[in-house]
This record gives sequence, C-alpha cells and structure tokens, in this order.
Amino acid sequence: MKTTDNEHSNLWIFGYGSLMWDGWEKTYECTGRVIADLPCYRRIFNKASIERWGTKAAPGPTLNLVTAPHESCRGMAFKFPAPNGLAVRAYLEKREGPAFPLREHTIHISPIKQIQALVPMYEGDNLVNVINVDETAGMVCRAAGSSGRCMDYVKGIAAKLAELNIHDPAVTDLLAAIERKQHAV
Repeated sequence: MKTTDNEHSNLWIFGYGSLMWDGWEKTYECTGRVIADLPCYRRIFNKASIERWGTKAAPGPTLNLVTAPHESCRGMAFKFPAPNGLAVRAYLEKREGPAFPLREHTIHISPIKQIQALVPMYEGDNLVNVINVDETAGMVCRAAGSSGRCMDYVKGIAAKLAELNIHDPAVTDLLAAIERKQHAV
C-alpha cells in the first residue's frame, strides 16, 4: 500500500549520515522526524574525502549510498511544510554540493506507509575502490584532513547510529576492522 501523505502540503527529506543528527532541520521548521527505510540501497564508505577527513595523498573513505537490490538503508526522514521547500532545497544543495543532487525516492516510514522523499545521492567521481573492509579500515586509519582524523569520523557515525538504535553492518564491520588495526600496532 502506497500513501503519499498529501504530497502537496509536505516535503520529505531522507538522511543517512550527518543530516540525521546535526539539527539542521530546526532552522526550516521541520514538523516531523521519523526513522525510515530507503529500499534497494545501503551505506558504503567509498566517497573519498580529500579535504575534511583526508587528503589527495591519503583520502578518507566517507559515507555514500550504493544500490543493493535486496537491502535497505535505515535513516531519518524529515517532514517540512511545502512553503519551506525552496529554502530547504537551497540549503541542502549548498551544504551537500553539486555532486550530491537531490533525487526523489520512495521511502518507508512504517511497515505500511510509503512516501516520496528527496535523498542527497552522490554522483561524483571522487570514489575510493573498496576492495574489502580491512583495506578500507587501513585507509581510514591513515587519513586525516581539516576536520580531523577519518577514524574519528567513522567512530562518530557509529556512535550516532547507535544512539538512534540503528544497526548497520557497513558501519559496525568497518569500526571493528579499525579497532583490530589499532590493537595490532
């Protein structure tokens, strides 16, 4: 059963990373926040940060989405009144940058309720080749940028998802691999 939540009176945004917890939505009169699922996608640490969490010489793998036909990405959906839509879109376009256009996707906000939401989807070329979790962990351990160590970025993501009671193997497996590498030295 698909419901639209009166699409003309609300704008929904789906976040899977820092959008979920940094409070940006308060500025735009968010009228609702709910845990939601984006079907056929999953988190992956393959977006190369070459400034904030890494450098060109040692890029920091950061969160991205990848298609996964039999999986689902659990995140946060934010509801805004339609009149605030232009301001919300402008903010997100500036915040995420041109490589993260807002794409409309169906998300599930309950077992029986589906809505259309805008999702920032990375479409740039700044990707790292993810071979396996141990190699990704090695990259994370070597990377640091203007915002700090990539390791702290991953630990922060894991802590915030845990606070929201969201379990994601891409995050927990990477964190475990990082911890193994730290204990091995």
